[in-house]
Amino acid sequence: MGAMPVVSDRVRERVISDFGPSAPRVLSTLERLPVDGSIDPERIHAAVVLAARGSLALFEDAADHARDDWRDLLDRASLDAPEWRDDILDAFGPE
Repeated sequence: MGAMPVVSDRVRERVISDFGPSAPRVLSTLERLPVDGSIDPERIHAAVVLAARGSLALFEDAADHARDDWRDLLDRASLDAPEWRDDILDAFGPE
């Protein structure tokens, strides 16, 4: 497993919007997720946030999924296609 990167600004803003007072906990969990060096960390973080749909219970499940099988998580969050960057742009706005 690779480094544990910082959450991008646009994903951070979405977390604050989706999770309100729980945002610091959510961001802390995202920043502690180990991310394989072969994948863009923002893609993993975005997949977890999208799969969570604003629910802490779904967030915990998605974070576990990211640790165990991130490829399946990307599929679940619809970020598995080659145009995933466009999908993140649509969901989170510009960088």
